[in-house]
Amino acid sequence: MKRYYFLIVMLMSMVTACSDWIEENDFTYAIATSTFYNTPDEANAAVMAPLNTMRSIFNSNYFTTLEGCTEYCYTKGVYQAYGRNYVGVTDNTHFTRCDANWQNFYVAILQCNLAIQKIPDANAMTDNEKAAYVGELRFLRALCYFHIVRRWASVPLRTEENMEEIDLAKTPVNEIYNFIVNDLKYAVDNCPNTPRLIGTPAKNAAKALLAEVYMYTQDYASARNLAAEVIDSKAHSLVQVSVTRDFDKLFGYDLATSTEEMFYIKTSRTDERTWSYISFTAHPQYEIEPGQRMLNGFGYFTHYSNLGNELIANWDQNDLRYDLNVGFYEFGVDAYGPNTTLFIKFWDPLVSGDGANVSIPLIRYADVLITYYEATARVAGAPTEESIEMLNRLRRRGYGFNSDVANPAIDYKLSDYNTMDSFIDLLIQEERYERMNEAKHWDLIVRLGKANELVGKYFRYDGITYNVANTINDKHYLWKIPDSEFNYNKALDPRVDQNPGYAQQ
Repeated sequence: MKRYYFLIVMLMSMVTACSDWIEENDFTYAIATSTFYNTPDEANAAVMAPLNTMRSIFNSNYFTTLEGCTEYCYTKGVYQAYGRNYVGVTDNTHFTRCDANWQNFYVAILQCNLAIQKIPDANAMTDNEKAAYVGELRFLRALCYFHIVRRWASVPLRTEENMEEIDLAKTPVNEIYNFIVNDLKYAVDNCPNTPRLIGTPAKNAAKALLAEVYMYTQDYASARNLAAEVIDSKAHSLVQVSVTRDFDKLFGYDLATSTEEMFYIKTSRTDERTWSYISFTAHPQYEIEPGQRMLNGFGYFTHYSNLGNELIANWDQNDLRYDLNVGFYEFGVDAYGPNTTLFIKFWDPLVSGDGANVSIPLIRYADVLITYYEATARVAGAPTEESIEMLNRLRRRGYGFNSDVANPAIDYKLSDYNTMDSFIDLLIQEERYERMNEAKHWDLIVRLGKANELVGKYFRYDGITYNVANTINDKHYLWKIPDSEFNYNKALDPRVDQNPGYAQQ
C-alpha cells in the first residue's frame, strides 16, 4: 500500500510550477531528490505547485455548481436540474465533477504537506524565511480544508505527519475546523505583512480567512477582532467607482491587482492559465460595450437570471451593482424570454476560446466588512451602529459615492434593522448584491439556516413560479464522497461513512 502511495506522490509532484504573473522562472516541483526545498527558489516552487492545482479546482465547475444552487440563478444544459428541484445535484455527471474537485483538493493538500514537512530542514534559508514559506503553505492547506469541510463535512484529515498512510478514517468536523484554525494562526504569525509576490498569501489574507472560519465555529469575538485588525491596518480599501464599468478596476480582465484584493487565484493570458467559469455565464452575442463581447463570441450561457425573479425585480437600479451583475439582453430565438438577464460582472473581450484573463476573487476586502458586520452584532447580542456602518460602506460604493462618507440619502438606518432577524435579512440582501456570481452566497445562506427559506421561493420566470421542491433534503447540503476514496481507503466503509443519502445499501 505504501508503494502505491509513493507512486501517487511521485506522479502528483512532477508538475511544472511556473507562471508569468508571479515570476518568469521555471521550477520543477519534484521530491525525487533529497536536495529539494533548501533554497528560496525551491520554496517558492513549493508554493506555486498547490496554487497551480487550486487554479484547476476553481476554474469552472466548482463556481458553476455553487452559483447554480442559489435563489437568483437559473440554469440550463447539464446544470439545469441544480436550481429546479435539487435532483440534479445527485446525478452521475455531478458525481464526476465532485470527484475531480475532491482529487484536486487532496493533490493541493499533498503538495502543501510535502513542503511543510521538508522546508524546516532547509539549509539555505534563514529561520524567518522558512517560517514565512511554511506560513503561506499552511494558509493554502487551510483554505483547501475549509472548502472541503463545507462540501463533504467529515473527511480523512491528511497532514504532513500521516502522508504515508493511505487508510485513514474520517475526522470529525470539529477537529477539522480546529486543524484549519491552527494552520491559519500559524499563517497569521508567519506570513509576510504584504504579499511576497502578486498572488501569494499575506498576513491580512490569513486574518480574513481565519475570521470567516470563526463565523462557522461561532467564535464571534475572535472573528470580530481579526476583521477589526484588517480594517484598522488600512492596508486595504474598497475600490471607488462612479459608473458601472469602474468595477473593472476590481474584477476586470488583464488587471494585476487592486487595493481590495486580498487573495485571488491569478491568471495569465500568455501561458493560457485562464478562468473558464466565465464561459458558463457568457452568451456569444452579448456585447458589454459596443463591439466588445463578453468572451469574444464564446459562451455556453449556462447560468442566467430573469427580471421576473423577485430579488432582481426589487433591486434598485440606481445601484451600480445591478447593471454590473444582471445585464439585460433580449435573446429572441433562444426562447428564454425577453426578460432574460446575464451575469456580466466578469468579462474579457480579448480572449480567444473559453477562458478569460480574470483573476478568481476568493478573498477580498468586502468579505472582511461583511464578516465584521455580522460578528459585531453577534457579540453584542443585537445590531449596532458599528455593525451597520460596514454594510453602508458597501452600499455607498455601490451607488457610486465615497464609501467612507455618511450619506443619509441611501444609508441604512439602525432603527429600521434593530432586530437580529431583520439585521440578518439585510445582510443576506446586501451580500447578494455585493458578491453575486462569486460562489460565496450559497455557503452564507446555508450557515445562516436560510437556504430552505430562500431557494425555490424566488425561482420564477416573469412572476410564474415553477413546480419546485421548496424543501432541500439533507443529502443536498453535502456532496457525495467519491467511490474511488472507498476503493483505495480501506479505513472507510461506504455503507456507514458515505454522506447521508448516498450510502450503499
